[in-house]
Amino acid sequence: MTRKRSRLALLGVLTVVLSVTVGLVSGGAAEAKKKKKAAGKVTVSHAVPTGIPQASADFAGVARIPLTVGKKAKGKVVGWDSLTATYTLTGTVGFVDSVDIKVTAPNGRTVFLDNPANNTDATVGPLTQTPNSPLRWCHPDPAPPPVGCPGFDADETLPPPFAGTIGNVELAWFGGVPAKGTWTVTAQQSNSNPAAASVLQSVSLTMTLKNAPV
Repeated sequence: MTRKRSRLALLGVLTVVLSVTVGLVSGGAAEAKKKKKAAGKVTVSHAVPTGIPQASADFAGVARIPLTVGKKAKGKVVGWDSLTATYTLTGTVGFVDSVDIKVTAPNGRTVFLDNPANNTDATVGPLTQTPNSPLRWCHPDPAPPPVGCPGFDADETLPPPFAGTIGNVELAWFGGVPAKGTWTVTAQQSNSNPAAASVLQSVSLTMTLKNAPV
């Protein structure tokens, strides 16, 4: 009788241990799944062509495009080195290069995007800028030596109309910024010539979401 009770007691202990082990494994799997679910990507974009007003003698012509990152980003921040920006800009030859484009986060942090146009370009893009690329834009030399790209820097490989990807390390400054809210892309025309008619054809931002630090 004592031996039988001992076996039953041992069986009970083993059952409890097994239940706890299964619970821990399940909990660990659930936690891993939760963490995996917590990471995600969001893209906000504006595909309607937006004319940039002509500048005056005293003020730049300014067009602002709001891009809203919604509920998916609640309690999340932008992942380090993760924000990329893409835009397409068109206009009159000789004036596209006088347009400045910048991105402003909901908390006010602002980064300027590269505009590689010079006085012979009428189109830029679609140009993607990321903090994680060594590549740069270039203006090919039409006459030897040398012809084309690269020039002095072997990473300067993207010629007009600059449809591709280049690096912009300053975008890394958005890492850790609260993602939810209204991001703003601002295009500024600094040339007051009536012929300076430029259009921001499209713009988009893509970012990885991370849980905000406690």
